[in-house]
Amino acid sequence: MSFLIALGRILPKLILTIRNLASDAVCCRRIERYLKKSESEGMAEPIGGGGGEDGARVRAGLAHMEPLACGILLLIVGRRMSARQVSRCIGMSEERVCRHFKAALRRVATLREGGEGG
Repeated sequence: MSFLIALGRILPKLILTIRNLASDAVCCRRIERYLKKSESEGMAEPIGGGGGEDGARVRAGLAHMEPLACGILLLIVGRRMSARQVSRCIGMSEERVCRHFKAALRRVATLREGGEGG
């Protein structure tokens, strides 16, 4: 019986570890599928539109961003999900989600400071 209890504790961690080995391309496809499933929900500003000049900069930055960082930014900012929710949704560790989200924020900040778009 104690073996089953230990297995029950270890198995979820093992599954997340294995799913976290997925490549960036696989994770991007998972994000695309999630966004297609939830198309009926609108994107929050500035991702979905509006936000004036700052919103336009953010949307321009999305076009020049690494696809996985862009997808994670869309989920966290556009869908107002937490890093934990994104982690569960696409099967990545929270640390990896946060790393890509921070990269996306740095890209947007560069554009906001007047950096180049490309």
